[in-house]
Amino acid sequence: MSEDSGIKKLLDAEKSAQKIIASARQDRVTKLKKAQEEAEKEIKDFKEKKEKEFKEYESKHLGTSTETASQLLVSATKEIETIKNLTVKNKSEVVDLLLKYTTDFEVQYS
Repeated sequence: MSEDSGIKKLLDAEKSAQKIIASARQDRVTKLKKAQEEAEKEIKDFKEKKEKEFKEYESKHLGTSTETASQLLVSATKEIETIKNLTVKNKSEVVDLLLKYTTDFEVQYS
């Protein structure tokens, strides 16, 4: 009977060890999930912080996109008007120069 009680003690010890191992595995899985969730949260917070910093930098240095677009439109319109005015102003001179260079020529004999 001492063998039976020894075997029973071994079986009980094995069951206890299996419970301890299962509990340790579960704790490990829980800790890994918690660490992953914390890492994802840190990444999300970091990303939000950098996006906010970028938006602040962008608005400070570039202005809003509508402001930039309107400034470009105004600038382009001014340049087009300047070109049109110069064209009207210099049209007769350019036509005279073109006529001069196309009608006045010297014949050279070689």
